[in-house]
Amino acid sequence: MRQIARVPQPTSDAVRLMIHDGADGVYLFGFDTLEDAGGRWDQWYETVAAAEEVAHAEYGVAPADWQAIADPLEHCQQDWIAPVRIKGCAEGQPQQGHFETLVNNEWVDFHPEQF
Repeated sequence: MRQIARVPQPTSDAVRLMIHDGADGVYLFGFDTLEDAGGRWDQWYETVAAAEEVAHAEYGVAPADWQAIADPLEHCQQDWIAPVRIKGCAEGQPQQGHFETLVNNEWVDFHPEQF
């Protein structure tokens, strides 16, 4: 399960938040842009409720502010909305710092630093 929300009173470290409840726990990601991008920071929690409490206490995000989004595709980054993955990850040979994204059902090179 993933959900996103805008921060009602943006700060220098967060204008948007994402929660991802995955197999290894719950992550709260902070973004400094409203555009789809990798998170600037993340925090780990045991439960979605704990992450939502922090989002509310520190950033003013109310429970009604969250919008559900699709879970990431297999091998894809948790913090990107679009399907973005580390190149070679699906083959068990990850190339750290090199990314690819799915375009028209084909994986193509992706350079997030250009965004």
